[in-house]
Amino acid sequence: MTALDPSGSGDHRSELVADLRELIVRAAPDPARAAPVRTCRENEPLDEVIPFSSVIVLGTVVAIEDRFGIRITRADLARALEGGVTLAKLAAMVEELSGESRGCI
Repeated sequence: MTALDPSGSGDHRSELVADLRELIVRAAPDPARAAPVRTCRENEPLDEVIPFSSVIVLGTVVAIEDRFGIRITRADLARALEGGVTLAKLAAMVEELSGESRGCI
């Protein structure tokens, strides 16, 4: 498998990041505290934006699997979280696992 490259761009990536923002807010136990993820930079570590606890990570994984019809393994998640999770890294993971990469990974 290729390493996750969060540097992708384009309309597809923008739509994917927008979907991820909403999935994260809905997965959070307290959506109001997670709301800042809606306006953060794609490459900003989410731990600096919201308290990205294991509960939010688990909820996000479940929401991503459900929304995009993919299975996220422990290894996939470890690679996406390495060095801090960002929207760009999550988008790259979804693209890679769903086979929707448009030359972005």
